[in-house]
Amino acid sequence: MFVVGLTGGISTGKSTVSKLLKDLSTDNSRYNIGIVDADLIAREVVQPGKFAHRKTVKQFGTSIIDENKQIRRDKLGELVFSNESARRKLNACTHPAIRFEMLRQIVRYFLEGKRVVFLDTPLLFEAKLNKWVNYVVVVYCPRDLQKERLIKRDKLLPEAAEARINSQMSIEEKRDLANYVIDNSWSVDETREQTKLLLDHVTIKKISVNVTWFLLVGPASILYCVLECIKMIWKI
Repeated sequence: MFVVGLTGGISTGKSTVSKLLKDLSTDNSRYNIGIVDADLIAREVVQPGKFAHRKTVKQFGTSIIDENKQIRRDKLGELVFSNESARRKLNACTHPAIRFEMLRQIVRYFLEGKRVVFLDTPLLFEAKLNKWVNYVVVVYCPRDLQKERLIKRDKLLPEAAEARINSQMSIEEKRDLANYVIDNSWSVDETREQTKLLLDHVTIKKISVNVTWFLLVGPASILYCVLECIKMIWKI
């Protein structure tokens, strides 16, 4: 199995590329890919009753939850985007659960025989998750366009948009560390073509792992059962 890290900056279009990957792989079964969506996982692990939800509320107080005990992402964002200390505390509350679920999904995809798995996460470098992957793809657009899109999408003031962009590694730094760059500065059609080229590239690049799969399927099955039990017991 070939693991590809898919990352970018806020509002550079990573989610667009992730959706295109899903659509293209659905239309063409030869790609046979899996996608681990860290943004989706990050929302799921802080649902009421979950381990990370309890830790986050204990750390930041009940002012961040609504009447249904759901964490208000806007309220939490105000606390952490411009405060490095608060952001680190939030990461300490949520990242262990997010990493756990990422690992569980990667193992599941391995057992399903997926040829390529994309680890879709905005914090690939910041969280040192690039060590988990064989190949890094960065979805890029210039910083001015990134800020313009963020202001329009989230209806933010320029200062608030700037603070959110500054909370992540700069998109230029990420681009320089990539094995492959998708430039999302233009139309969706152009991004689709670049995404298709990426799929063709990683599918060709990936080496057959049939023998490895048969050797590891037993231990991987045991690991997956252990992870499932931990998830159920600890409510991760």
